[in-house]
Amino acid sequence: MWPIYSIALLIAMLILRCATSYYAVIMGPTLLYLAHLVHQEVQDITFTYVALGGGSMLGALVASYVNRNLKQKLNGLFLQAALTLILSGTVVAVPWINQIWQLALIFLVIGINIGYVMVDGQCLVLRTWDPKNARVLMYLLYVMGSLGRFLAPAVAGPFLAMSHENKAETKCSHVNKVASTNVNGTVGTDTGKFDPAGWSYIIFGIVLFVVGILHIVLGCMKADEKTYEVLSLPDDVVEDKQMEEPLCDVIWILIPLFLYCYCSTGSSLLYQDMIYAVAKCSFLHFSTSEAAWVTAVYSIGLAIGRFSGILFARHVKPIYVVFTIVSGALITMIVMISVAKTWIVITWIVSFFYGFFVGPLVPAAVNWISEVINVSGTYSFIFVLGGAAGTMSLVPSAGALFHLSPFYPVYLMCGVSAFNVICFCLIGIAAKMRKPKKSESEHKLISKEISQDTSDTIQDHPQQEPNGHVHGE
Repeated sequence: MWPIYSIALLIAMLILRCATSYYAVIMGPTLLYLAHLVHQEVQDITFTYVALGGGSMLGALVASYVNRNLKQKLNGLFLQAALTLILSGTVVAVPWINQIWQLALIFLVIGINIGYVMVDGQCLVLRTWDPKNARVLMYLLYVMGSLGRFLAPAVAGPFLAMSHENKAETKCSHVNKVASTNVNGTVGTDTGKFDPAGWSYIIFGIVLFVVGILHIVLGCMKADEKTYEVLSLPDDVVEDKQMEEPLCDVIWILIPLFLYCYCSTGSSLLYQDMIYAVAKCSFLHFSTSEAAWVTAVYSIGLAIGRFSGILFARHVKPIYVVFTIVSGALITMIVMISVAKTWIVITWIVSFFYGFFVGPLVPAAVNWISEVINVSGTYSFIFVLGGAAGTMSLVPSAGALFHLSPFYPVYLMCGVSAFNVICFCLIGIAAKMRKPKKSESEHKLISKEISQDTSDTIQDHPQQEPNGHVHGE
């Protein structure tokens, strides 16, 4: 039975993962609302994802450095509490902004929290638990991320339906109306009233404030240090898990792994953030509520896919899981492009199954690569780094394509899914070309046994000198 502080730490980590994932994708269903809020067009709004991706990179690098060099000197829970409280205050301010640079700054703060939370949680799980339990907990973290992604359209949907900006079903023009500012300085719709869509940002801001306070309490208890002492593996096993290969030995794995994460996270966010606008503004002609709910269906598939990963984690090798899901994601996108124009309902089916397949892409890769190289220390940031690069480039590209034709982002998703299959093959080839990580520890063990056997032999058969005396007497 785990101690109560360990359970509280895990709960806080899961809730924080859910909340940060919520804000990572809330731009999707509120895309038109944000464009109206800051007087910009849709493709201009998507470029704020550069700030989100840059923040994710920065947060990942900070978390990697803290876990590698400062975990004995710095209370990581206090740092996480400070980041969470800052995020809480920033997202609550969203309904009152009126400049795109303010929106970019908010998404920069969101990105820093996303990067830090993902890498810090990954390091804690891989460092503390044995491989089988770590696989399950890794998927659990991503399941909570899926829950946050599901809650984003589910929470935003009712407020968008009440929103002045979205009451007109034909509101899909590329040029938005200029928002007005009332005498009190409140930015909202042309009527000068507070737009109800803003509540989709305020609600989870309150949740984040509570989670930040919880992290302060856990930091005072030193819950992370106590959890490590109670649940960590023996010292010899931990030392082996924390051995890191030189960069020159693993670079050929890290490069395709970076591209894999680039495609996996990028394609996941692409669908999450663009399908609302695509469904509403393309030939699909979904209503506001239908477009919001098709995003929720995708999030449900995402959550079920990651939960299925928990069930298979102990029984199926991660490499087989990765092969299945990268292939499935590509097939569903091909079906979407081929059939959507003649059979509109396929959008709902593809949304579920594409979410189901892309959901476990990153956690399955973490479990797979952790069997080959150590990704709980210096190289832990590679997953977030690749994902952030995908966010920074793919989502703005989709926004530019949306400006040309609302359905064009779907073709981009299909191309990214196809390239991800190639990345998987490259990782597999690179992994087979090097020895498994455990061979190094086995070599040390064999050397130690040989040395021990030699010592025992000397003791059992002492050497004699020419005068008949035993050597050493």
